[in-house]
Amino acid sequence: MESNRTIRAIDLTTEFDEFEELSVLSFGAGANPNQSMYRWLFDDDPYDPPGGNMMFVMRDRDAGGKMIASDGLIPFDLKLGDRIVKAAHSVKSMTHPDYKRQGIFRTMTENSLRQGEKHGVQVVLGFANKNSYPAYQKFGWTTLYPRSVYVFPSDISRKIEAKTHSRVLGKMGNLCFRIATDLKRSGLHALKNYRVQTFGRVPPEAGELWERYQDKFENLIVRDMTYLRWRYDERPDRSYQTILLSDSEGPAGYLILRQSVANGKPMVCVTENFTDPDNIEAISALAEAVIAYCRKNEAAYAVVCSAGYGKYDEVFRRYGFVPQKGQGTIVIAKSLDPSVSEKDLIGAEHWHMSQGDGESELDL
Repeated sequence: MESNRTIRAIDLTTEFDEFEELSVLSFGAGANPNQSMYRWLFDDDPYDPPGGNMMFVMRDRDAGGKMIASDGLIPFDLKLGDRIVKAAHSVKSMTHPDYKRQGIFRTMTENSLRQGEKHGVQVVLGFANKNSYPAYQKFGWTTLYPRSVYVFPSDISRKIEAKTHSRVLGKMGNLCFRIATDLKRSGLHALKNYRVQTFGRVPPEAGELWERYQDKFENLIVRDMTYLRWRYDERPDRSYQTILLSDSEGPAGYLILRQSVANGKPMVCVTENFTDPDNIEAISALAEAVIAYCRKNEAAYAVVCSAGYGKYDEVFRRYGFVPQKGQGTIVIAKSLDPSVSEKDLIGAEHWHMSQGDGESELDL
């Protein structure tokens, strides 16, 4: 690295305006401008090492100390097989447009890996898009699997109206669409076997479900109450709802949902969908709860993510959740500990992943 360029952890109290400007230059005007969100994400992460965050920025002394790049890690606990390891997401890789093609992206990435290793991170996960994926391949990151995204079309009236320029036809077409899809699911009534409760915060039963079902999963983020409360209850700029399903034996599964608007259409983001991964009835009940929530809130569609572990994919498809080919990111990894073999991480069939795990839901 050039001696006139420095790298250090960001101080959001004094450097946020420059960080936001770099974000807009890198990702466009849609980049999240909420300072409190970044303080929650970088400074208030309960898995941060003592002494501060692991979000780093580069400055150019020759340009008056201008901020020219960033890259960092969001640490968390990860269940790999029968053990818990310290992991991190690679996030917010940005280089100022005037400084492209100078090796800065690689310098910043390698700095984050060194800092992660220094603080005990054993493996780093990343979500690469079509632009960044070739670079990560060049840097020796391992490809794990393409992240699967499913869309459930709940209300197509706006789509029909846009094509026909008729609100009446839009409503009629949507009614016919719902009748047809309901007929396809006419024999599917798993939700009736469960008690449904809705909460504005993550209830403690979600933590109980982690303790009950964690050994049924292979690889996934540890979803205990420390993680869930930080990830969903403490985020300052968004509101989530938890739908808890219980049967005669107690809590059986939960959803964490967020309402939003995308491309002018109201939608539901299914940030968490957790239950016994082999229990088709319980997963079916979660799918039915998503559909009911969409209709109650007049959402045009719902978005849910999965990897390949358990019966989620089978159930989602049965209920009309449509896989979006080529729309997801590619999950990549870099091991920082010899005890974590990247080869053992390859394959969606080994992973449970939710929409809440990725950068798009974090709105980076």
